[in-house]
Amino acid sequence: DVISLYSNAYTNVPVDTWNTRWQFSTAEETFIKIQNDDIIRYRNLNFVGIEFTTKPINATNMTHFHIDFWTPDPVTAAKTFKVLLVDFGANNSFGGGDDSSHELSFQAPLITSGNWVGIDVPLTAFTGLTKRGNLAQLVLSGDFPNVYIDNVYFHKSVGTGPAAPTTPAPL
Repeated sequence: DVISLYSNAYTNVPVDTWNTRWQFSTAEETFIKIQNDDIIRYRNLNFVGIEFTTKPINATNMTHFHIDFWTPDPVTAAKTFKVLLVDFGANNSFGGGDDSSHELSFQAPLITSGNWVGIDVPLTAFTGLTKRGNLAQLVLSGDFPNVYIDNVYFHKSVGTGPAAPTTPAPL
């Protein structure tokens, strides 16, 4: 019922990279532990590509996408955190003519400074993501240059997943 990319609570599927270092991306990733829980810290985040192209994910039977998010940065109504999902289509090739993707934006009051936020959204909210059988990319972006993430996974139905750490992440 869960396809986990990054979590201590579930077995993770292979991810090729947590930072593609695409042109113009300024993101730097560091893998850290908080309360004995593995966390990914992104600094200087404008956008970061996360790829699982070697073994694309078939999420056709999943209903939701989940990510736990923490930032120390000030939050205003105008600032957003964005999540883009990309499916490479049946040919499993970027730009092959059958790709689909969609980006969602999250803002205050959901996003707060200094608090872990569980973002759990139905995959149907990604309206432009017309296929989910060959998911190969996740792109995170937005107005928060310091972001910590944990518990990144797809799952069936709404449920309680693993808890995010309760201790604020170190700067």
